[in-house]
Amino acid sequence: MEFYKEILINSVEDLKSFAENLTDCLKGNEVILLIGNLSAGKTTFTKFLVSALGIEDETEITSPTFAVMNEYETLKGTVYHIDLYRVKKFDITDILGYGIILIEWADEKDFLNLEVPVIKIEFEILEDEKRRLKIYIKNADYIKKCI
Repeated sequence: MEFYKEILINSVEDLKSFAENLTDCLKGNEVILLIGNLSAGKTTFTKFLVSALGIEDETEITSPTFAVMNEYETLKGTVYHIDLYRVKKFDITDILGYGIILIEWADEKDFLNLEVPVIKIEFEILEDEKRRLKIYIKNADYIKKCI
């Protein structure tokens, strides 16, 4: 996986803008790995991303910590939101290629052999609402123009 860019997020509004910009380039078959400590912003980022993709109804976007996976229908296709905090292995082969797969608490090595576009975002807490995001990509050079 290739390191692409580091972004400084100064506020929740910055995180929302980043998520909205990223959606402009998503094709709908990406795997997005979200890495970071508790309260780093992974679920908040997911809420902004799913909202920007145009969620079709009034579904509340929540963390799937206990359900393991939530599925959202958006105007740009299905989003599968997976949380592996309590589960160490999860087989995504049945949904791979059928929508955007967002995985919180992913172990990167489990996804390195995928041939689909993979985007890894590492969230580092700096202070208050400030975060440092490190973006890595594989088979997804097309997203560079939206970051």
